[in-house]
Amino acid sequence: PLIMVRSPIAGAIISRKLGPGQFVRADSGEQLLSISDLSTMWLKALVPESDIPLVRIGQDIEVRLTAIPNRVYKARIAAIGAASDAQTHRVAVRSEIANPERLLRPEMFASFAISVGEDAPALSVPMAAIIREGPETFVWRQREKLTFERRRVRIGVELPDRAQILEGLAEGDTIAGRGAIFIDNEVK
Repeated sequence: PLIMVRSPIAGAIISRKLGPGQFVRADSGEQLLSISDLSTMWLKALVPESDIPLVRIGQDIEVRLTAIPNRVYKARIAAIGAASDAQTHRVAVRSEIANPERLLRPEMFASFAISVGEDAPALSVPMAAIIREGPETFVWRQREKLTFERRRVRIGVELPDRAQILEGLAEGDTIAGRGAIFIDNEVK
């Protein structure tokens, strides 16, 4: 016999472990269908733990999806994870994104930008110029032609290709870029 089972919520079937004519037992612990309301989606952004002090619930977040490259979604941070992942040193930050056109799907890849304050000019150097020794960071600053000195610096925001310098350098200082590691190895 056929039995109709009605869902307690409206939505879309996002997972199905059931096919036509399949026998279903009442004592099976397996979830046969997953139904979700896709009108609002969650974005789980993995934020480096060093940036977490800048993140607050309610802050604006801009989201771009690889699948929809010319569209920017706006959202607000709804929750900040309580723990950092031991391997990646990142904290999960969740926001909710309206999905009225149903273009967003679960598990899509996205990039994000969190607004943490007003834009302000900042001193930065290429990541290749940074020398790390344990918790400390250094750069090689040029004193005079062909003469460099090792300078301890404090880093702020890190991007894939640049690092913000909070202390240790002044505007106009010349530093070693891609060759910094060679200078450091030669001195040691």
